[in-house]
Amino acid sequence: MLGIYVFIVLSIPVGAYLASHAQTYKSKASETNTKSAKTSSILPLPDKESLSSGAKQLLGLVEESKPSASSSPNPAPSDSSPTIASSYGPTMSFTALLEGRPQQTWATKLFIGIIEGALTSNPKFLLTFSVDLPASGQYSNLSLAGLTAGTQYTALLKGSVQIATSSSFVMTPTTTVLNEGQPINMLTGDLNEDNIINTADYNIIQNLLGKTKSSANWNENADFNKDGVINTFDLSFISKNMGKAGASGAWTSPLPKVSSPSASLVNDSSIGGPSGQQGYWMWIPR
Repeated sequence: MLGIYVFIVLSIPVGAYLASHAQTYKSKASETNTKSAKTSSILPLPDKESLSSGAKQLLGLVEESKPSASSSPNPAPSDSSPTIASSYGPTMSFTALLEGRPQQTWATKLFIGIIEGALTSNPKFLLTFSVDLPASGQYSNLSLAGLTAGTQYTALLKGSVQIATSSSFVMTPTTTVLNEGQPINMLTGDLNEDNIINTADYNIIQNLLGKTKSSANWNENADFNKDGVINTFDLSFISKNMGKAGASGAWTSPLPKVSSPSASLVNDSSIGGPSGQQGYWMWIPR
């Protein structure tokens, strides 16, 4: 009787172990069967050689529709991608050539004023600009926002040592090209920027003859051809254009009256001139 009891007690843990081991084996077998079933459900594409011509075409379309592993649906823009600049509103373009300069050396500070209608001797500008003309002489995308399409205007252009040149145009809603696309030639020699080439300019350059970039009183503006020396070649442009005035005439205006004595100017006497005498002031664009 005691032996039977001992046998029963020992058989309980052994039986439990065997049952657990069998359950684990069944679970693994089930997972293996499931994977096999899933794998077997994906059928490989048939060999093209064994298909008819119509089936081959369908198979080709299926292969083309597969996404490439290396392709990206939304490629990130690279730093080398070109940027397209957008310009809004009406703009103006032109080409200006400065007398005396070699080809592709026409860079300068250029004043541009826009007036409505024809040019007058004392223009009232609707728009004014100070632009850096590049060495190519070509300038574009100058905004004309605020002007009326179909209306006639006049553009006045003046370089740092060139007298002013005008060009009339009819405003377009997109891009207006001055002088029908032809270069605007600007005469050189206006060293004191009064829009007239005369003896005043001649005297300035005479005092600078022989000066180079290393000279203490070097004046870059007087080196018209940009060869690094002020000589008779530069002087010849003033001699050739002597007496010529730019469009709109000399840039002078009557001295304006002040609003109160606190401005230290209570009459029309000239600034810095002899007391009690009339005078004029000169406006020069920067």
